[in-house]
Amino acid sequence: MTGARAALFVRRELAAALHARWFIVYAALFLIAGVLLTAFGMGNTMVYGYRGFAKAFAGLVHLALFLVPLMALFPSAASIADERESGVLEYLLAQPVSFGEVYAGKWGGINVAMVLALTIGFGAAGAVAVLRGVPLALVTIAYGFVLLLALAFVAVGLLLSSLAASRARALTFGVVLWFLLIALGTLGLMVVSIRWGMPQRALMVWTFVNPIEAFRIGVMSVLDPDLSLLGPIGVGLVERLGSTGTAVLAALSLVVWSVVPGLIGLRLFRSRV
Repeated sequence: MTGARAALFVRRELAAALHARWFIVYAALFLIAGVLLTAFGMGNTMVYGYRGFAKAFAGLVHLALFLVPLMALFPSAASIADERESGVLEYLLAQPVSFGEVYAGKWGGINVAMVLALTIGFGAAGAVAVLRGVPLALVTIAYGFVLLLALAFVAVGLLLSSLAASRARALTFGVVLWFLLIALGTLGLMVVSIRWGMPQRALMVWTFVNPIEAFRIGVMSVLDPDLSLLGPIGVGLVERLGSTGTAVLAALSLVVWSVVPGLIGLRLFRSRV
């Protein structure tokens, strides 16, 4: 019975996400931009073989790096805070349901919506890439990383939504966090290193702590055999761990981000309602 009630909340949250205008806009933008980037960005790559495809396909990866976190943050950060602000959440919890069922329904519904949207968007772009000669294994690995990045930011958004008193605050916190993680990526790491002289090992650790940077390094370590797209920190990681080791560690980092913030959000949700 508990599972059935949670499934109802999953369907409810999935329907809400799929009907949201901004969600449709982001999904359509990712689909259109991804297909165009893949179709027209690989025009001359046959001359350079695998190397050329890697550079062209890297554009799709960077598109995901910027768009996917926002696609995931907006529905998840608003989900609890919006209903708390409107009073709907109080009404839901007055019914014979548990905190865990409501929270699990939101978590599951938004995750399913993200998987559907990204499967359509990235799947179309990936199909074009495969037709243009990109190895299917490479496209599959990139797709897996894109999904992990989305699930990580869904969990982060639910944590922020559990903390915030209003929808506006939750969304503001989410956008600010996204911007800080982008800013503290490769360029930010280099600035910090030059300004304060941080050791390379600390910068390498931060690469896996930052989910956006973990996503970038994980995909690029597989995508670029000669490492020129990785930057100095990425090159150091691959030299120490190898391409496979770097990709696996990056994927594990995203798995942790996909679970731990959501569980913390559940504890906060129970204590703050």
